[in-house]
Amino acid sequence: MQQLFERYLALHLKFANPGAGAEGCLVSLEELSEALFCTPRNVKLIIRKLEEEKMIVWQAGRGRGNRSTLTFLIDREKLLLDRSEQLAQKGEYKQAFELLQAYGEGTSSRSRFVEWLNGHFGYRLTQDHDGHSDMLRLPVYRPILTLDPRELYYAFSAHLVKQLFDGLLQYDHVKERVVPALAHAWEHDEQGKEWIFHLRKGVWFHHGRELAAEDVVYSLERLREGGTSSWFVRFVLQVEAIGRRSIKVTLDRPNWLFPRFLCASGMVIVPHDLVEEDVEFWKHPVGTGPFRFVEWTEDRFTLEANPAYYQGRVHLDGVVIVIMPEDTSIYSKSWKQLLYDNHPQDNPPGHDWQVVEHLCNGCSLLTWNMRKDAPQQSAAFRSAFDLLVNRTRMIQELGEDRKYPARGFQPNHANLAEDYSYHPEQAAELLKESGYSGETVRIGTYGIHVQDARWLQQNLASFGINIEVQAETWQTIRNPDVRSGVDGLIYCVVLAEDEVCLIETYEQPGNFLREHLDPRLREWVKGKIDLVLGSREAEERWRLLAEIEDKLREETHVIFLLHKKVDTFYHPTMRGVGVNSLGWIDFREVWLA
Repeated sequence: MQQLFERYLALHLKFANPGAGAEGCLVSLEELSEALFCTPRNVKLIIRKLEEEKMIVWQAGRGRGNRSTLTFLIDREKLLLDRSEQLAQKGEYKQAFELLQAYGEGTSSRSRFVEWLNGHFGYRLTQDHDGHSDMLRLPVYRPILTLDPRELYYAFSAHLVKQLFDGLLQYDHVKERVVPALAHAWEHDEQGKEWIFHLRKGVWFHHGRELAAEDVVYSLERLREGGTSSWFVRFVLQVEAIGRRSIKVTLDRPNWLFPRFLCASGMVIVPHDLVEEDVEFWKHPVGTGPFRFVEWTEDRFTLEANPAYYQGRVHLDGVVIVIMPEDTSIYSKSWKQLLYDNHPQDNPPGHDWQVVEHLCNGCSLLTWNMRKDAPQQSAAFRSAFDLLVNRTRMIQELGEDRKYPARGFQPNHANLAEDYSYHPEQAAELLKESGYSGETVRIGTYGIHVQDARWLQQNLASFGINIEVQAETWQTIRNPDVRSGVDGLIYCVVLAEDEVCLIETYEQPGNFLREHLDPRLREWVKGKIDLVLGSREAEERWRLLAEIEDKLREETHVIFLLHKKVDTFYHPTMRGVGVNSLGWIDFREVWLA
């Protein structure tokens, strides 16, 4: 039947007369054959089936060479919407969008379909073979690049990893302290170089095997082999099991943040047997987390509740993440159910709905590639560029989730609304001092940040700065050739674990800021980080981290741009809705009153 619908749509797109209503069109079998890429004999069979389904009226031409009359009885846009909605109800979102792309020319079917999807998303009760299930269905406008904790870079992937896996410890952001997770207790020596962790009993991986010390040893040793999360174990000399449920980690120097490291998504514990045996493991991962993996296709990612979760079964029965085409976010105007999205809406839900506004702990920024011979090698040019960015106007003109000017990585609530940086007269003098004479400055970026780059391109052009925007995708922006080929990169930093994520910004292999730093400055930063990790006092650690940030800002190796917010709208019967440190709804807490 699906094939018949598509043939009808193809004929309608090719031959229907716009605005002609039920008026027929003159066609020949040869023309139909060419349009459907089949023989005239097959065309006759298709015509007969379309007539039987009351989709067309066919009046064969009398006499040889006379054309026939084809009358379409169903509006193409209506049929497209109906079929797309049916496909979405079955979870076949990619096929629905492909149908709209192929046959939606000249209609508003694509935008109308996405508006319909807004009511399809959210928290709802569904019927299955076991009865009713509480499901949360949410759209995202970015791909899932990996679920391997060793290769994490984006907050979205890190959030999903946290649903499937657990770490030895977890960080309680309310109480601001590390608390037990897979390890129920831990201890250390006086130097902070030897750490022992004791595992809980009765923690089971989703495939039915109990967690053992061997899994922890394997998970940490695996990080030492390389990858974006390898920096977590830079100080590790040895990981060894002490019996079945205890592990000793020996470091080559003190690291008093090591327990905080173990709370990160990159340090979760994986089942050694499955990872070693199955090369496809990361396409269908197995952990100990609150949700179990069900399905991962091009258009959706599905989780179900882990009934044996050691911290208690979650309230939801399942979560479906729908991977939408990135450009469809502009159609998301009305929400009927709970919906997470980075784009605030022009028409929010009814007055009884609730909204959680969450200020992201991080910022958007531009890092200069100090490994390339280009205008940014001049400190005067970098300072001039910074002084020419009118962040307040940027927020006013671009709007959406942009909230405050940024002076550093984290929002400083004492001066959030102030913009100290815009000084065009001073910038003009610095541009003269730098010797800049209109050379092209290539700025690379991707996704939602392209709009910011275009704004800078337009607004700084009036001051004589020639910016070329190199728009990449979420995947291609990670290409080392792209990173090294641009003069600067615009992206966003999310500090899910405060100190740990700040250190990650400087230490993580492949991190844009780290890879763009001048080698001598990178060594200086590394020395400061060693001092940070060796300090037991949080106040001293933050002082040292502030020294790094101040140097980056004062020497304009980094242009801090904006702090952003996330608005989460939800129905008043929804409970437990909050935004976690990764900027996502915490799935394990959501329930329906």
